[in-house]
Amino acid sequence: MKKPFWLVAWLLAAEMFLILVFVPGQWTERVIHKESAMIERTLGMSTVSWINEHALNWYTKTMIDSGVYYNLHKVMIPSQEERARSRGMENLGAQIFPWVEDRLAAMMHVVYQVYARTALLAVWAPYMLILLLPAVWDGAMNWKIKRTNFDYASPVVHRYGARGVMLTAQVLLVAFFAPIALNPIVIPFAMMVACVMVGLTVGNLQKRI
Repeated sequence: MKKPFWLVAWLLAAEMFLILVFVPGQWTERVIHKESAMIERTLGMSTVSWINEHALNWYTKTMIDSGVYYNLHKVMIPSQEERARSRGMENLGAQIFPWVEDRLAAMMHVVYQVYARTALLAVWAPYMLILLLPAVWDGAMNWKIKRTNFDYASPVVHRYGARGVMLTAQVLLVAFFAPIALNPIVIPFAMMVACVMVGLTVGNLQKRI
């Protein structure tokens, strides 16, 4: 499991590098609006409003009220007074600071986007229980049947079922930071795959347990 973990870490680092260096802040903002439109078509305006309300609330508390954005802006971009006090260097960052400010805006948009996708995950979470409980029940019943009729509980299926759950979660994590509009169906599809994998894992627990 170490290789997938490091692969996910590298993918997340590569995503953040691309966003912070190359992706314009306006691009991420357009992605957010496009994704909201897709959610509205699929789940309705009330769901979009709920997602936006919670995402904005989380963003305000963690980035604005906490002072994170203010401190980042202060460290990365000097004020007009600070530039004026730098005699002979007032225009040194005339080309750099607008780019840095755009990078900061891109990062803030990504943070909001992650919050919005987390809120969408919360919308789908109750439906995951509807899928997960029968999957666990079916797996547990199959496991009990195998204990009574000496059927084979495959350690290979058990191992790959557990790995499938972890891989699905890791792919979803990487997708949450992707600067592209995600179809809202991606999350329930990932949940269905994870539930099937959980059922296979439970159904193939070793009989000595």
